[in-house]
Amino acid sequence: MRWLYFTYVVFWSAALLALMLGAAGIQLIKPEDVARELNETAAMPYEQRFAQAATQFILAAALSYPALLFLAALYGTATAAVALALGAWQALLYAAVCHVVLLFMEEAARWHPLVQKFAKREKIEWKRYLLWVAASISLAGVLSL
Repeated sequence: MRWLYFTYVVFWSAALLALMLGAAGIQLIKPEDVARELNETAAMPYEQRFAQAATQFILAAALSYPALLFLAALYGTATAAVALALGAWQALLYAAVCHVVLLFMEEAARWHPLVQKFAKREKIEWKRYLLWVAASISLAGVLSL
C-alpha cells in the first residue's frame, strides 16, 4: 500500500509543480494542445483509443514501478494542463480517473514477477500478476468507450 501512496504523492507533486509553473507563465503542456487533443481523441475510433490506453497499462505491467512512477508524474502534469484548459471540475474528474488507473497499475506492479523475486517470496504468483494485467486491460477497454 505504501507504493500506492507514494504514487499518489508523485502524481499530486507533479500536478502542483505544473500548476505553479503554469501560473508563472511556463507551461509544460499547453492548455490549447490539451483541448485539441481531447477533441481529436474523442473523434478516433474505439480501437485506436483502446490501443493507446492498453499500451500504457501494458507498459506499467511490463516495467513495474519505474513505469508506474513515470506515468504518475505524466498524469499529474496532464491534470494541471486539464485544469488550465477546462477548469477545476474537469481536472478533478480527470484526477479521479487517474487515481483508479494508478491503483490498477500499482497492483500489477506489485505482483510483477521480478518484484516478487526481489521480495524473496517462495513462489512467484503468476495468477495474481496475470489477473491484475487482465483487469488493467479491461479497465482500458471501459475507459476507451
